[in-house]
Amino acid sequence: MTVRNLISEDEIQQRIDELADEINADFSHVDLLLLIVILRGGCFFGTDLAKRLTMPCRLDYIRVTTYAGKESSGVVSLVSDVRADLRRQAVLVIDDIVDTGFTMSWILQYLELKHPAVVRVAALLDKPARREYDVHIDYVGFSVPNVFVAGYGLDGLDDTMANIPRVVAVEDTNEAVHVPPRRARLPIPGI
Repeated sequence: MTVRNLISEDEIQQRIDELADEINADFSHVDLLLLIVILRGGCFFGTDLAKRLTMPCRLDYIRVTTYAGKESSGVVSLVSDVRADLRRQAVLVIDDIVDTGFTMSWILQYLELKHPAVVRVAALLDKPARREYDVHIDYVGFSVPNVFVAGYGLDGLDDTMANIPRVVAVEDTNEAVHVPPRRARLPIPGI
């Protein structure tokens, strides 16, 4: 197995600082921001991001399954639902990676049924080469090549490697990781 370092621990933490600054500016006027962390992969990123936010936040979690090994099964199963009442609330959905967009698309449609005031998405990693579903990611840490990645909460092979404090490629690649430009976002409505 070939393992190549893609993003160092320091690079991750610096980028989370930058994303937190953007989120703090965008949500500065809200009384409460509900952080919905997608388990299991989003837990490291969600925790590190939450510690940097300056507005009052409430953490909640959702867990779905779609993967069998390295490939998506094409079916979403809700394992654990959010507990918070999302009606008329500002919500930030936090995940480790948006790959095909299938899971995130399903989660966003599901959460909209709960009538939040606004929903935004933060993902540590974006893998646009695999995108099949049109999902807007408001806050992106890094754009990664089309390789299997692990570490920093991402499970890796056989549900291992999540504890590695950096992001690694679990297959050979010469493609680079980059920080995408800040994406245009609609203003957050007064809540």
